[in-house]
Amino acid sequence: AENSVAYYEKQLNSTKREQANLRAELERTNVYVKEAQESITGCAHSIDQYGKETKGATSAVNALAEAVVAAGIAEKVKDVAAALYDCVETFGAFQSQMSAVQAISGASAQDMAALAEKAKEMGASTSFTAAEAGQALEYMAMAGWKTGDMLDGLEGIMHLAAASGEDLASTSDIVTDALTAFGLKASDSGHFADVLAVASANANTNVGLMGETFQYAAPVAGALGYSIEDVAVAIGLMANSTIKGSSAGTA
Repeated sequence: AENSVAYYEKQLNSTKREQANLRAELERTNVYVKEAQESITGCAHSIDQYGKETKGATSAVNALAEAVVAAGIAEKVKDVAAALYDCVETFGAFQSQMSAVQAISGASAQDMAALAEKAKEMGASTSFTAAEAGQALEYMAMAGWKTGDMLDGLEGIMHLAAASGEDLASTSDIVTDALTAFGLKASDSGHFADVLAVASANANTNVGLMGETFQYAAPVAGALGYSIEDVAVAIGLMANSTIKGSSAGTA
């Protein structure tokens, strides 16, 4: 019995040592678990924070994109670019046209500045562009008009073209040629344009057809002393009888 007691005491002591070792190991494990929990918690917090920041950034980007779309900024940028390109093209066309006017007229730099300013003014106040006004000035220069004549005559010719719906350059050509044929001056171009506008509005003809008639009739009528009013009435009456254009001029 004493031997048995001694044996079980020995086993008990061994078990106590193992228990103590397990308790120490458990405490160490608890420390590891706690550290792991803290790491996991910190990681989770970081992930959550990252998610919030990412979500916030994504929302901000989406909001910006929506704002851009809503404001039509992309289209506005395209519109601005197109407008700038159109502006450059328009300016280039105008400069080229005025260079042609200077080459034909031989006008000085000061005169060209005045003509360019007049063309811009008419381009802003009529349905025609400044470059088209420059085309009208070109035909005036070809007719031998001086700077003062062109400045005085441009407005009447442009108003006639606008009222009749004719091409501005062609209208300028008609008026300048016919004025010369009738022995009139550039200062008479406004009145001349009014006569053509009234005649074309009250007879079965138009300014373009009257221009064709003038090619044949104006030199003879001017040499014989007929006025533009007389010839305009005759052209209108003949147009009402289906005789128009060059046919009316030769008749």
